[in-house]
Amino acid sequence: MRLTNARVIVTGASSGIGRAIALEFAGRGALLALASRNEAALHELAAAIQTGGGRAVVIPTDVTDDGAVRRMANETIRQLGGIDILVNNAGIGLQALIGDASAADVETLFRLNVLAAAAAIRAVVPTMRVQHAGMIINISSMAGRIVIPRIGYYSASKFALTAIGDALRMEEADHGIKVMNVFPGTTRSSFGENRLGRRGRQAHQVLPPVSAERVATRIARAVERNRRSVYISWFPDRAGIAANWLAGWALSAALRRWVRRAET
Repeated sequence: MRLTNARVIVTGASSGIGRAIALEFAGRGALLALASRNEAALHELAAAIQTGGGRAVVIPTDVTDDGAVRRMANETIRQLGGIDILVNNAGIGLQALIGDASAADVETLFRLNVLAAAAAIRAVVPTMRVQHAGMIINISSMAGRIVIPRIGYYSASKFALTAIGDALRMEEADHGIKVMNVFPGTTRSSFGENRLGRRGRQAHQVLPPVSAERVATRIARAVERNRRSVYISWFPDRAGIAANWLAGWALSAALRRWVRRAET
């Protein structure tokens, strides 16, 4: 899919990967609808895009509110004339042992990482069906492919998002709607600072971090090549998937040893 003049909604656009995607797509000629709860940050981002010669509209949205998500889609159609791409980027982390996490944190996690993404899909699919064209991009995680101790609930939410994307791809293929699942590893952003659970302790980085800009560039190239699944790098991302498949028992043992050390 060409990004030139594509009408794109980016949720969680105010920071991190979402902000980087908005800037990268705008640089390739896309028209942006910027959504998040941080209106001030969205206006700053829109100004940066417009300074670079692009077009962006600000749509403050709480994506956990189904009504607000529907308004987001309708406002995008009103201002940009349609919806070609939805980037389901809004999300949050949770660092906690399965047996220790609070019910409130787990509920918040799944409401944002899974239910809000599903609501956004429901809001844009009718328009894409009428257009007989569109793409939905779900920002999953390497934790949505490999289970990692102490972020098990987060992994579960990203496995769920991946499953939603895979099912949606099959269901909507006849309507011309494409679906891409993206699996970033650890990314240099404020994501870890905003996570739920053990906020006072730095999350252990299993994989070396990459920049949000590198993630955004990789996604933009994948859009133009109509990819279904996107990994940011061959190593450690693809290598980790292969290792998990080839030697799942050994990886599980290594992760068990790691979590024991992390708790001491």
